Amino acid sequence: MAENLENSVFDDQEAVKYIQANLPQEAKGKFTDDEVLYISDLVYEYYEVNGFLEEEDEVEIDIEDLTEYVVRALKKDVEFHQTHPKIDPELVEWVVRCEMDYEDTLG
Repeated sequence: MAENLENSVFDDQEAVKYIQANLPQEAKGKFTDDEVLYISDLVYEYYEVNGFLEEEDEVEIDIEDLTEYVVRALKKDVEFHQTHPKIDPELVEWVVRCEMDYEDTLG
């Protein structure tokens, strides 16, 4: 994760473009921009819940724990799940990984 994201210039639209462009072939076309943005928001929520946003130094993120958090949150959000039932939990990790890669580009 990039150092202290709160001080970084995070652009939602640029993040979505980056993520969509960098998804591996098996995940390309499987997520709408809105779904990617929502997953990105859940990643940020995970950082916030775990106190990572206040950290001054780089933090090591457990990708499996983060992905599980995102998948649970997606399933728990009944309204979102009803309108986006085709999200494949197996592919969510790719969006999460690309989100983290985008953060690293912010330096």
